[in-house]
Amino acid sequence: MSSTDSANGSTDNADKSANKILWLPPADQHLLEDTLTKWKEYGFSTQPTDRAEAEAAAIEAYKAAGLEPPRLFIWLQSPWAGNTAMKLFYSDVDWPAQLNTGQVDVWDKVWQQGLKAVGEMVGAETWQAVRRNIRQNATQKIIDKHGVAIEKQVKDLFAENLGIYVWKYLRKMAGAAVYKQIRATAEDKVKAVVDNKLSAEVADQVYHELVKPLHQQVWSYVAEPLRQMVPSMSGVLAGLQKWDGGFGQHDSGWLAYYDFVSQIGVEGTEPLNGLTKLARTSGWWWPFENICILTDRPVELHRDNRSRLHNETAMAMKFRDGWGIYAWHGVLVPAYVVLLPEPLTFDLIESEPNAEVRRVLIERYGLDNYLREGRVIKIHQDHCGILYRMNLASDEPILVVRVQNSTPEPDGTIKEYFLRVPPNMMRARQAVAWTFGLSEEEYAPLAET
Repeated sequence: MSSTDSANGSTDNADKSANKILWLPPADQHLLEDTLTKWKEYGFSTQPTDRAEAEAAAIEAYKAAGLEPPRLFIWLQSPWAGNTAMKLFYSDVDWPAQLNTGQVDVWDKVWQQGLKAVGEMVGAETWQAVRRNIRQNATQKIIDKHGVAIEKQVKDLFAENLGIYVWKYLRKMAGAAVYKQIRATAEDKVKAVVDNKLSAEVADQVYHELVKPLHQQVWSYVAEPLRQMVPSMSGVLAGLQKWDGGFGQHDSGWLAYYDFVSQIGVEGTEPLNGLTKLARTSGWWWPFENICILTDRPVELHRDNRSRLHNETAMAMKFRDGWGIYAWHGVLVPAYVVLLPEPLTFDLIESEPNAEVRRVLIERYGLDNYLREGRVIKIHQDHCGILYRMNLASDEPILVVRVQNSTPEPDGTIKEYFLRVPPNMMRARQAVAWTFGLSEEEYAPLAET
């Protein structure tokens, strides 16, 4: 139990004005570590989503904000698909032929999931009349075009026009985006209680030992790269990107704070229960007044030893609909950089306009190979090695120091290494010293020993 003070009896470090947690005893220190581990697991989870549980959590979040539950849940399998559906709700696109292949797939998934709900809302009699009218129009168009009603073409045109009808209905039905209201209402209620229950020292400790590492590892290293790529492939939906949704499992940082304080006995965090359960069970989501778009968690997540997105052979993060992102030690890269469908060459590297991607290509190609083929200038040589510079048109110059092993290999050969150093290096000894974290003066006695 955390150390608290009270008006009736207090610890030696009491603030008698109110009950307040002044410090965390060892048991709560361990709980803080366990909470960090638990929320990392939520943030990095690739487990299948329990959709029923996620929908119940969303309803709880709506109710906590004083809103009626949504009338329809739409499930999609990636943040890109969810974001595309959100854009379609805001857009005036009324014909799927205007969309790219991925967007058409989202269009179809949304109206097919909304089909039953729309039929129930308009009523059985009206719905039968609508479907009959759409079918008759589709049949007549095919007859006008081919002179005969080709059944497959009639069915395809009927499905397309039915989808358009459903989409128009869903747009009118959706209502305003409500995520900001849901979060602000719940968080404000909780803050009003929790902020008075923790001393500044305890709040600061929880932030630095829980919130900050979660924000870095889950948000900065995973969610933020994803956020950069979600608006891609927009086509006719390109334009101002709206962020009117929650990030589900990637909201770990701020939700973990309230989860922890509730575990150490602070009451009043209940308004956040719905959002917390969503973060534990599902991916990104977009709530509107009457429709809620929910998405699944990824099916694959690959990271390097610093928790940055990284995979040398395939997507670093992949979702169940096949969408995903490629990354190399945290740098977002086009698919070809990882998959290398054609041999990597010096000219291919030089043609890459993005400096960060070009650095990844150089790493894959091998810095020594790249330098051997490039226009390299020797700028200094001493007994420590040789310092080279290669000037680049659209990036800072590459500087490397060439060094040799002091001990020959068993076959008598001496291995050489090219070590990249900052572009402000001027002398070989200075560059070698930098690789050891030393100044040139500090390194000199070691080099001469």
